[in-house]
Amino acid sequence: MSRYLYLLLGCLLFLCCRKLENVQFSTPLAVDSRIVRIAATADTTKVIVYSDGDWQVAPAAETPWILLRQSAGHGKGYFIAEATDNSTALPRAVKLVINSNGHTDTVQIQQRGLVPTLAIADTTAQAIANGGLYRTGISTNVPLALQTAVYRYDSSGAGWISQLDIRDGYLYFHADTNHLAVDRVAVLTLSYLDALGTTTKDSIKIKQKAGISFDGAVARDFSYVKSLAPGVINENSYIEGIVVSDKGHPNIAQNLNSAANKHVVDKTENSIAVYVQSTDGSSGLYLKMKTAGENIFNFNDRVKIHLKGATLQKLANPARSIISGVEISQVMQKDAGTTALQPKEKYISELTDNDLYTYVKLKDVEFSIPFGAYTNINEGYTARMDCYPLSIRDIQGNSMYLLTNLDVAYRRDGKPIPQGAGAIAGILVSENHDRYGGNIGKYSLRHLRQQDIALNADRSNGFSAVLVEWTRFKTEYQATPTEAQNPLTPDIGSGKLYHSSRKSMDFTANGIYTTVDYNNVLQEPTTNKGQVTNSGWGAKGWWNTTTNTGEYWMVETSSKGVTQPLSLQLDGNVDPGGPRNFVVEYSATNSNWITVGTFTFQDVANWTNTLLTQVAGFKQVNMQLPAGASNLDKLYIRIRMADKTVGSGTAATGGAYSATAACRLGHLSLKYNK
Repeated sequence: MSRYLYLLLGCLLFLCCRKLENVQFSTPLAVDSRIVRIAATADTTKVIVYSDGDWQVAPAAETPWILLRQSAGHGKGYFIAEATDNSTALPRAVKLVINSNGHTDTVQIQQRGLVPTLAIADTTAQAIANGGLYRTGISTNVPLALQTAVYRYDSSGAGWISQLDIRDGYLYFHADTNHLAVDRVAVLTLSYLDALGTTTKDSIKIKQKAGISFDGAVARDFSYVKSLAPGVINENSYIEGIVVSDKGHPNIAQNLNSAANKHVVDKTENSIAVYVQSTDGSSGLYLKMKTAGENIFNFNDRVKIHLKGATLQKLANPARSIISGVEISQVMQKDAGTTALQPKEKYISELTDNDLYTYVKLKDVEFSIPFGAYTNINEGYTARMDCYPLSIRDIQGNSMYLLTNLDVAYRRDGKPIPQGAGAIAGILVSENHDRYGGNIGKYSLRHLRQQDIALNADRSNGFSAVLVEWTRFKTEYQATPTEAQNPLTPDIGSGKLYHSSRKSMDFTANGIYTTVDYNNVLQEPTTNKGQVTNSGWGAKGWWNTTTNTGEYWMVETSSKGVTQPLSLQLDGNVDPGGPRNFVVEYSATNSNWITVGTFTFQDVANWTNTLLTQVAGFKQVNMQLPAGASNLDKLYIRIRMADKTVGSGTAATGGAYSATAACRLGHLSLKYNK
């Protein structure tokens, strides 16, 4: 019986299949997909159309980035849509309309692109009662015209925020004057719905202070304020000036390591710092806001600041004044400057204490060591330290440091620093940096924009000529070195470089050995943390116990025919226990040494226990030589260990000298004006 049943079922199945073969699918119009998503790169997609008759497909609106192939057919068929590359733009979409015998259907082609970003730097912005134009950092690749702005005001009133704009990485808005007796709050939300249906948004809360009275306040000039006794300012007075710092900029002030954890940098000082110069630019003051949120000041703002209640600090050598604890309620007026602020132009020798905290442009300057990036440090230490000083020198032979904090975006952007001469504009400051010896000079300069470092890229477009220069340890000669051609042969010019306690041909681990520098210009993060192999050289054995004097690096060359003054440039560091204090001397006879000057090299950073006096790179030094060093048949320069003051694993000094502790150099050159 079971065999008969199976046979019967098989016959029925056969008859059903024959019947289905004779049934044809019929529809006026249909498509296999209503939404098709394709890659950001140039891409092609196929869409199947079902119809009982003829059909045609076309974009709902003219769309140049889409091209239709086989855009018409009969019955079941397909069309092909080709999209151009969209890798550098936001996602996009096009609606395609299919028509057939009075019936219509649609297909949306969505093409991926850049991931939309919309991130406002501040969660809260503070506006003064007098209102004005404000800005906050914003990271977005979406034009403001494509964004939706929604305002939510508290019960005190609406409509007091306006004039939204996004430019140069900032979100701008205008706050009307608050005539109310109470503070008020608004929340601004920006959002963007992309072509893929994804919404990106961020918000900022805007607080505005109530109006207060400054009746009786007296305007004081900067010299008067600087003459006040240090301490809390009790008189009812205010200053009027021009802001030369920029809220949110990472290179405004010196950040310190956290008191709780010396391996962490506290960014508070940079966030609260405001530099204000007098309206004529002749004098400047350093203001510290009470909190970072109260720093509302942009470069070139015209401001009036009420001083009562703030604290005045006065520092000497150089003479400068810092006013701290300034609150938002003390800001009487803040208006954006209507004309571009021009720096005053000076040579380094012309700078005075009154120029501190003002906007200046240094004339006829160049980088003393024109190699590498703006921050030549071991990139593994960026969380533990915050600044790198680059030595700059001018045509008159004077030098100082250009300061760059490690959050500056272009500090190591894959481009080398310019090698020629020109001008550099920035804020003149005075800072001590323990990692580079504490006192790094009376004045330093902080730049705000890369274009303010207006130096010629080419070294030939400068005022310096190179007498002799070493920039790397030449490993290509190590196989069979000779005196004439060895790893310490100069890159430019003629001369010898050797260590006094080592044979010039001793390139063993105990002689003169190869070491790394950190002047790689590649954008981080990189696997080598900024290292350049064989870019420096080191030596051990720095104290001669027989003579009880320090050993030295020796340079032998000739300055014959050079009538201009010479200058010495070098950078380096030392091991704890190695030479810290150096004296530079020159001679025409390899005797009767004449002192040029002194400098310090700092201990190299140790990851396990990084001291605040250790440097994760090389310190740069520029030193002008006396006129007597020029035009000599033979010129000898020695860079000698001055004493046995050395560092340890716990302090910059107080260590025990070690014969195995090394001093490293990454660069050494002698220059003169053309």
